[in-house]
Amino acid sequence: MQMIAVKTASRATMTQDDFDRADLSAQRDRVLESARTLIIGAAPETGSASELPELGVTPAVRHDGHFFIYPSRLSAHVRAMVDTGMAQFLAIEDEAKAQNIWARKRIKFTAEITEINRQNDQFSVLSDIFVSHHGPTMNLIRDFTDFHMLKLLPVSGVMVLGFAKAYQLEGPMLDIAAHLRES
Repeated sequence: MQMIAVKTASRATMTQDDFDRADLSAQRDRVLESARTLIIGAAPETGSASELPELGVTPAVRHDGHFFIYPSRLSAHVRAMVDTGMAQFLAIEDEAKAQNIWARKRIKFTAEITEINRQNDQFSVLSDIFVSHHGPTMNLIRDFTDFHMLKLLPVSGVMVLGFAKAYQLEGPMLDIAAHLRES
């Protein structure tokens, strides 16, 4: 068995075949598919007096393996992520369903953001998906011009499935890359 030490963002990892990628991929998909909302963290807007990240939450849908959100640019976190084209997102297990509140299943990922133009056929399809997943409010806000349909393209992330069960994720499909062993 070959072990390779990797240092990424102050987190040491070891890559080895001591975990079942297919099982972990299925668990990742369950966490992502059960997420009705995503928590957003974005770098503060240029010129902001605060250096702290802008935070928010928004309903989300998954379609063709991608997350889409439809937030209002009136919120500082949305302006910040649209301006930079990148943000961090958190999909987290419902508290009521968690076996242990200290070890809720969650996936944090960094994603590039692209806007879906309202004239694009995909905008209408995605709007209908939002209605079916989140109810008729989407019909009300569909034509509000401060709202933007955004596609998230993951770059990297971390999945936590419990104590000592953290995994590095990579690429647009958030592929399982390594079992994180040290902080």
